[in-house]
Amino acid sequence: MIALVRRLAGPAAAATGVLGLAVSGTVWNFYGRLPGLIGTIASLLVLAVGLVLLRPLPAPALPDPSTSEEPAVPSEEAIAADPVVSGESLTTAEAIARELAAEESRKPEVVLVTYAPKNLLPGTSLPARKRRPGASFKPFREMTDELFKS
Repeated sequence: MIALVRRLAGPAAAATGVLGLAVSGTVWNFYGRLPGLIGTIASLLVLAVGLVLLRPLPAPALPDPSTSEEPAVPSEEAIAADPVVSGESLTTAEAIARELAAEESRKPEVVLVTYAPKNLLPGTSLPARKRRPGASFKPFREMTDELFKS
């Protein structure tokens, strides 16, 4: 229960500070009331406490390797696949790049095929006829006829 309170205290204080800052700032700026200034200062303090409580928590302690049992000897394939065991140190980006390269090598090669080569040749399109106005053009034509009556 105490761990839950500790985990929720930071976000709750930060949210309270932000909402209080919005409300008290509005009261102070638009209405010119003194409680708005006091509320703004209090909200800033609550927001600062919330930010302090939101700091990253320490990582849990790992078990001591000297007290654990002796690990089994990995096979040669495991050593080749695991860069930590083989002595290499990889960054996260390098590890992701290796995974993506392995995934890409397993995919089949893409062959581009055109299913209608006769229809995709330039110059073989349908003949374009001249466009003619439709029924919605009639009111505009009547307007111009009225303008140019002489």
